[in-house]
Amino acid sequence: MHFLPDGEHRHRFLAALRVAGLGVEELWLRYFALGGEVGRVEIEAYLNGLLPLPCLQHDLIAHAINERLDEIAPPRAPYSAELPVSLPEGNGVHGKDDPEGVDSHASGEIDSPGANDEVDAEASGNDVDEEPGRSQDPEPDPDI
Repeated sequence: MHFLPDGEHRHRFLAALRVAGLGVEELWLRYFALGGEVGRVEIEAYLNGLLPLPCLQHDLIAHAINERLDEIAPPRAPYSAELPVSLPEGNGVHGKDDPEGVDSHASGEIDSPGANDEVDAEASGNDVDEEPGRSQDPEPDPDI
């Protein structure tokens, strides 16, 4: 079955192509790299509404355009699930050191007991593997 987009579908297809900034030559190269079977002239005729193509060929052209759109897409804002759970104190990211005044606890997250033990130990210079109250490097005995 051959396909030639019209109306709203054609408008959206050509709008995506414009935003992608692809010329016919580069579009054809990307399409061909995906396994497309028709030539550059046929692609140009298709884009101008003069020649229908099989649905698979349309989809390969659309995929080539969409891959380019993915390449040039601006960065997206991360959701909270993508952010670190907590950050160590004094790194300028939260609390009074934060220039924007955003506190890590303002998000409503509740730290569980012991959740930041490793972070707190690293921030204080203590090794995480040591037992409380014991240092791995014994202090010199003043009587020796």
